[in-house]
Amino acid sequence: MTEREERLAELVARGEREREALANATFEIRSELERRRAQWKAASVFATGAAVVGTVAYKLFGRSSLSARLGRTASVVSLALGLVRAALKIRRFF
Repeated sequence: MTEREERLAELVARGEREREALANATFEIRSELERRRAQWKAASVFATGAAVVGTVAYKLFGRSSLSARLGRTASVVSLALGLVRAALKIRRFF
């Protein structure tokens, strides 16, 4: 083998090693990206679930919720009925 052929064989071997190293590095980066993507997806699902639970809880139990309005309405109705009953009892005496 001549010096030129040896040099070419050496360069070809070097190119194969570098291509293999690049393929390995690319595979590692891709697997790391997939792992991070899965972590962010899990965090997104958790955050969405927490937001949904918070919104539902606020709608059910918040200041302007239906149950709060019904509670205030029930208090007003109860007070009005109590006053009507008292007025009817007092009217009996007159």
